[in-house]
Amino acid sequence: MNKFVQRAVALVVMVAVVMGATVWGTNRTTISYQELKSSAPVVMTVNGDEVKADEYAGYMLYNMMYYANMYAQFGMTDMWSNADAAAMFGPAMPSAAQEQAVYARVVMQKFDELGLNLTYAQEKEIGQLRQDSIDMMGYDAYIDQISQFGFSDATYNNFMYISQCYQALNDYYFGENGVSVPSDEELMQYFKDNYLSAKHILICLNDPLTGEQLRTDEEARAEAQAILDRINAGEDFDTLMNEFSEDTGLAGNPDGYIFTEGEMVDEFYQGAVALAEGEVSDLVKSDYGYHIIKREPLDYEGQFENYKSMLTSLVAGTMDDLLTQWMEEADVQTTDTYDEITYQNVYDYLPAEVQERLAAAEADEEQAAQAAEEDAAADAEAEQAADAETPAE
Repeated sequence: MNKFVQRAVALVVMVAVVMGATVWGTNRTTISYQELKSSAPVVMTVNGDEVKADEYAGYMLYNMMYYANMYAQFGMTDMWSNADAAAMFGPAMPSAAQEQAVYARVVMQKFDELGLNLTYAQEKEIGQLRQDSIDMMGYDAYIDQISQFGFSDATYNNFMYISQCYQALNDYYFGENGVSVPSDEELMQYFKDNYLSAKHILICLNDPLTGEQLRTDEEARAEAQAILDRINAGEDFDTLMNEFSEDTGLAGNPDGYIFTEGEMVDEFYQGAVALAEGEVSDLVKSDYGYHIIKREPLDYEGQFENYKSMLTSLVAGTMDDLLTQWMEEADVQTTDTYDEITYQNVYDYLPAEVQERLAAAEADEEQAAQAAEEDAAADAEAEQAADAETPAE
């Protein structure tokens, strides 16, 4: 999964967690995509489809809240008030918002191009989730909450609808009987052509946990050679492996490893692939130390189901790979307005109803803070008065 898709998924999860549930609009039993009617200027086009400033600004604030939420876990309660943090991450926010906008447009374009539709059950399910949350929070509280993330009711509705469309695309391409899913025969052939099994005895140069040197290269080689001589003299490989191997993964892989090129250090892979089944290698040196490798037969039929999902991804790719390709191929054109919106002035470009909600929330916070100060001052004054009235001993 690429970094953008990871962040997009994390953003969806973050809003759901902060709000206590995945929420959706008021008094609707189903949800559908809403065409946004906005007079805001165009900031960009994606394959000819316009993205307006208020939607784009919402995506930017959304990403800003993602980073603020992430760093709050490390004790930075308001990273955007921290000059150093803001200077570090702020310049990346326009490109992050652009990626979000491109993602949204490309998903909907492909969804429409393929003639896909969400089922009534899917639309009803997400609509009911929204209604349940509103019943729990109250509609005003719901709107206040999504406003904190840059969303109006309509833009949040569309964002979550698009996430559902992404899942529908994944089902179309990679679900059961998906158009991009290879046959079992193709997957099995790939499995046989690329995977092998081997076990080994490892004599380390350094402690794998601490990095402390255990022995010199000459000493490690001599110990490994003494073990190899015993194997060549007819002693049991597994018995010697269990007695002498310093591989920290041995306990979890007593029957050896199943792997392909790139999953092990290259010296180990090359040493194993050169062997016939049942054959034992000469000493093979890697950064870890000296290996004695034994090629094992691989039960491809018996292991197939365990590896099928991974094999499918390797042979056909994933939905994230496909989405990344679509986003890279998209014709994205930006306008002068795009260059005007930054993390510093993003609030000025949010949807009008979002700005109103945020302004009201800020006013409430200021009023509460002022009231708290007045209460504290009154308490201090009362305490002083009480002290003045207390007779001295």
